[in-house]
Amino acid sequence: MEHTETTRTAVTTYFDAWRERDFDRLRTVLDPEVTFDGVLGTANGAEECLAGLRGMAESIMTDLTLHVRVVERQDAVTWFDLHTATTPPIPTANWSHVENGLITRIRVTFDPRPLLDGAPTTGGDPA
Repeated sequence: MEHTETTRTAVTTYFDAWRERDFDRLRTVLDPEVTFDGVLGTANGAEECLAGLRGMAESIMTDLTLHVRVVERQDAVTWFDLHTATTPPIPTANWSHVENGLITRIRVTFDPRPLLDGAPTTGGDPA
């Protein structure tokens, strides 16, 4: 039960701080060696992770609507809608792993097509 409550606290702080754009507070729950793997990129270390979260918050995110969080020992899965100024809310799943009260791994998945519609493409013809 102790791990579960520690995990719940760290992940709740992560989402509350991200929504509030309080990156100093968010930093307090990230392990210095945290890894992030998502649909739009990866980050290694707390500073890269914070830079990515800050970039998303400042460029496209207008809000987050949390629907459910399941926490079991050192793992949490949070289901939420990512709100942006240019798309309908995007359903998103975030898995976080917590050790010693700090988030060490984050994996995020969602359908990126609403964000990519109209985005400039690179490379040749995909056909």
